[in-house]
Amino acid sequence: MESPIKSPSPENLKREVSTPYLLRRLKQTKYAHTMPSQRFDTSGSSSSSSSSGSSSSGSSDDEEEAEVSQRRRVIDHEAEEGDKENIESYFHCRKTGNTSNKTLHDLQLEELDHAATVKLLGKVKIGYTREKSALYADHCRNFPLWSVYLQDGFNLCLYGVGSKRQLLRNFAKKQLKHRRHMIVNGYFPNLTVRDILYSVTRDILDSEASFRTVQDQIAFIGESVRDDPVYLLINNIDGANLRTEKAQQALAELAAVEQIRMVATVDHINAPLLWDEYKTQLFNWLWVDCTTFDSYEDETSTECSLMIKQTGALALSSMAHVLRSLTPNAQGIFRLLANFQLQSGKDFQGITFQDFYLKCREKFLVNSDATLRTQLTEFRDHQLIKSRNSDGTELLYIPVEQKILQQ
Repeated sequence: MESPIKSPSPENLKREVSTPYLLRRLKQTKYAHTMPSQRFDTSGSSSSSSSSGSSSSGSSDDEEEAEVSQRRRVIDHEAEEGDKENIESYFHCRKTGNTSNKTLHDLQLEELDHAATVKLLGKVKIGYTREKSALYADHCRNFPLWSVYLQDGFNLCLYGVGSKRQLLRNFAKKQLKHRRHMIVNGYFPNLTVRDILYSVTRDILDSEASFRTVQDQIAFIGESVRDDPVYLLINNIDGANLRTEKAQQALAELAAVEQIRMVATVDHINAPLLWDEYKTQLFNWLWVDCTTFDSYEDETSTECSLMIKQTGALALSSMAHVLRSLTPNAQGIFRLLANFQLQSGKDFQGITFQDFYLKCREKFLVNSDATLRTQLTEFRDHQLIKSRNSDGTELLYIPVEQKILQQ
């Protein structure tokens, strides 16, 4: 079987070389590579031309074919060399340098406490105040339009550069003054979805009911707000403690309740990645650009930094916030453990579960060990208590210094 690809015959190659365009290019190439003396030698020009004209046509064709082959080999070689140089240049430009293993901690800079940091930041001059005020006023003029969007069944997601905390509070002050609403700071440490749901059921719906699951509590909220809508304003719905799958699923189901109107803010550039297609349908977001260029002073006040010395003020404020959201019995259980830890002094290592259960029974705070274990699980979720093992025995304690615990 003959091959479908045939190599050109000498006759075809000769016919190809003999085309007028290729012959003209060959003559120009030969002229460019001759010596200057050969180009302008007029003394023997007539004799050379006469001698060349007397040469046979067969030898001329062979010389032309040999020269074409030589030119092609030269061009292919130059192309290969050029490709090699380009590849080497590509990797040379993208060559990474040596990295350093030094960190900011190696500088041994003096750490500032939170009060000193706030004082220093207060001395910084803020520029473009007039332009920022005009931008803020433009957002405030859109408040009535936001209310129309919410009444039409949309939930608002405010995005843009700058803190939107003050803008959210101003919206609640002007548009929701006579309506049931609640503002949630999603950036607050130790905040959970349970805190948000219990704040809705207790502070807005005036219910002290307890629920086994989050879905049961959301269903209860949906049945209780059929007549009058509830506006839920969440500052930083993309906060560190609300980025979990369960937290966003619960918030999406809450936002899907017919009489729940949600206005949330996001500041992380990858915040939309928190929601898949199903959650996006439940939230039913209407995105609003609310760039303010305000500083994130409140949002970053609880962040850890190598330059700022961490004090107990933040731990105390977060603990007080969590305690206010707990039931009276839960608050009594925590206070009982705190008082016992304070009375034991600095050498306190913890209390066993059985001893603590007996103390709670004496104060009529629990009626079974299962109830106490459930409450301790909630404390662990909020990082209010911890446990350590001592000779195979579990010891419960509050991971806070004695001075902070006394406050």
